[in-house]
Amino acid sequence: MFGRTADKRYSLGRIDPMTSQAIPDIITIVAPFYQQPIADLVERLLQIKSQEPHPARTGHQENGYAASLVLLLVAMLESYVSRLKFTRRLVVNHSLPIPDLLTSLYPGLPTVEDLREVFLLRNIVVHNHVWHLDVSEIEVKGAPTISTPRELGFNVNKNYNDIVDLQARRTRRLGLHVSPTAVDRADVKSVFSVVWLTLEAMNKISYSDTPLAGRQVAFRRRRLQFEELLIELV
Repeated sequence: MFGRTADKRYSLGRIDPMTSQAIPDIITIVAPFYQQPIADLVERLLQIKSQEPHPARTGHQENGYAASLVLLLVAMLESYVSRLKFTRRLVVNHSLPIPDLLTSLYPGLPTVEDLREVFLLRNIVVHNHVWHLDVSEIEVKGAPTISTPRELGFNVNKNYNDIVDLQARRTRRLGLHVSPTAVDRADVKSVFSVVWLTLEAMNKISYSDTPLAGRQVAFRRRRLQFEELLIELV
């Protein structure tokens, strides 16, 4: 909320609703503003009829919405981590990958290994890691791999083979699709769950570092708490 005060220095400052005093500074964190666009995309995704499993891909429409949701969910988490980098800037190691950075600040974080798979999927979608598949006899053989992203020269995670089941083309813990055109609503639900469990754990440790207040979204002509979208994702 913005408003005027008698002191012109703070005329564009945010008002603390608890004290009615102007706050003289802000930090630019977009994280909570992703929540309504995510809800909108979930609503659109669920309007698409789920298709029968396919050995090489999911439906084109579902794939586009699902991949977009994965990116926005991870972007939301990264934005909250950026807030953390600001509030803990004297102790945080900015060079660490986010799962390792969070572990350094919150030892015992329960989602850290799942986060490695979530961030791998984000990179797969952003950089479109290509799989070369044989679909010449799809009804008989399925879609066997001709070449993996690593074999094709893509810059994959150094622990890629430990995280990915190459035969199944899925991650080993969460079963996330690692072929970008196979990403579907089940992947969205898994990513959403890991991201939200991570944020809840961070919030429980320190509300000031990770505030999660004001998270109602519009969904199907009603108001929901953002995390209630997980129940809708079936």
